[in-house]
Amino acid sequence: MATQTLIYCVGAAKAGTSWLFDYLYGHPQTYFPTVKELNYWNSVAMGKGGFYRGTLEDRKGEIAARHATTTDEDLRAYQLQNMADIEEWLVTFDGKTRDDKAYLGFIGAGLEDARLVGDFTPGYALLPPEWFAEMARVHENVRFLYLLREPVDRIWSQFRMNAGGDGAAAACMADGFLDGGERDVARRSNYRRTLTRLAEAVPEDRLHVEFYERLFTEDALGGICDFLGIDMIPAAFDKPVHRSPEAPLDAARRARLQDALRPQYNFIERTMGTLPVEWTQRMVTA
Repeated sequence: MATQTLIYCVGAAKAGTSWLFDYLYGHPQTYFPTVKELNYWNSVAMGKGGFYRGTLEDRKGEIAARHATTTDEDLRAYQLQNMADIEEWLVTFDGKTRDDKAYLGFIGAGLEDARLVGDFTPGYALLPPEWFAEMARVHENVRFLYLLREPVDRIWSQFRMNAGGDGAAAACMADGFLDGGERDVARRSNYRRTLTRLAEAVPEDRLHVEFYERLFTEDALGGICDFLGIDMIPAAFDKPVHRSPEAPLDAARRARLQDALRPQYNFIERTMGTLPVEWTQRMVTA
């Protein structure tokens, strides 16, 4: 068997990670538990395991509620597996005690039929470089993937998600960010910091960066599959996965957000060179 690859997708949040996880979960050459966002490494490094355990408990309850009214048998089976996987992970990891062997066992490291295993946790984007180095040491063939989305589109999508589709609440969050608040969202918007830290800890050939605006194409997906060591299979590019509720962003706030995020536009342009048109159009006014 070819050397198994372990992939860490470290974000960015609201940049296509759920769609890509869904694609890879259904790929015949991979193994992933149904639980996205294990938050193992950031729990150990940053002491937030209790919060993430609570989030998983809440998610399990939400799935159980949906399961009670779901009639599609395939979806019901997936929901049952999802709840079982959440429970297994909560038993496997107490939210604070580092146990790499148990973690690797849960994600399928060493399974003979899986050419690819991994962990999709956008929260890892906030880790310092020494923890990226730790992550790379636990398996012989570790790779990192980072997805970028046009900065204002990404942050507004996150505010919409956090606000549950309440446009007024999302606008208040945007104002809070512009006034120096919303620290977690601000950190998740800092592509420059995450990429700089990854570059300190991860060899260039072990890191792949792709744009959300290109992700849903055969060229981009084929490049990701090549990087991961698996064959490309047909993809449902128009399938929505964990899409944020819609709410319009007014022109004045968009302009202020563009100005606040100007360093991200400039850094990514210098780092990546060619940018998607969605970025360059916005950079004219950023």
